Amino acid sequence: MGNMVFIERSQAAESGWTDVIAAGRLSDDRLRVRIGSLAAGETWSVATAADALVWFQLLSGGLVSDGGDSVTPDHVVMLAAGAEATYTASEATVVFVAEVPRAREYDPSLGESMVIHDWSREPVLNSEHDTRQRIYLASPKLWGTDAVKGEMIIYPPGASGAPHHHEGAEHFQFLLSGRGTADTPAGVLDMQAGDLVYNYENEVHSFRNDYDEDMVFVEFFVPGESRTVWVPGANVCTWNPTGQDIKGREPVRQVAGHVHGEGDV
Repeated sequence: MGNMVFIERSQAAESGWTDVIAAGRLSDDRLRVRIGSLAAGETWSVATAADALVWFQLLSGGLVSDGGDSVTPDHVVMLAAGAEATYTASEATVVFVAEVPRAREYDPSLGESMVIHDWSREPVLNSEHDTRQRIYLASPKLWGTDAVKGEMIIYPPGASGAPHHHEGAEHFQFLLSGRGTADTPAGVLDMQAGDLVYNYENEVHSFRNDYDEDMVFVEFFVPGESRTVWVPGANVCTWNPTGQDIKGREPVRQVAGHVHGEGDV
């Protein structure tokens, strides 16, 4: 087991690319992360190796693929096992890109595929015990693989989650907006938009928002299957559907209430 990694304010430069988690940064090298800035009209190509999986989402701006597909900050795009695509920035754009170089180890059935997922049409789930909300970004039903699982978590002002750890997977949180604190093996960390916290397996962690605006982060697990273990006395985190997506519309699918880390989502 390694020690958690905290990367502060990992925003891209005004142009070009920044390695947030480069090859060799993690003790097991299971994940790599980059952030890139594209000027309006600039072309960007992304391709995956035969055993790898890549996903990206826009922190700002917009892209259009050679095939005419539009990608906005409401989308997460996954490419696996040799898939490739080329995009042109419709305006100044910042892209968050993650790669799992050994994805086939986690999913031997991984095949060439590409998914453009509009997470804004997913159902919003409310925490049973507090004011937090969850939106799924990656799951076997959404991406067709369990090599990665991911969600967006919203912590309104005053919200907090119980300490816990995960068995069978490692995961990270990337803060999209707001501020908050993370309780980790390294101590209490002050988080701002652009920060990334990487949690190794079995490292106890939790988050809270003591500020006056929502704290929003995405978190992804590699591999997707894991077991969550709560500290003694903590409320088990149960998530219940609201019947709406993040924009107040009827969601494109239904997700039943379930305990974190369980259920077919």
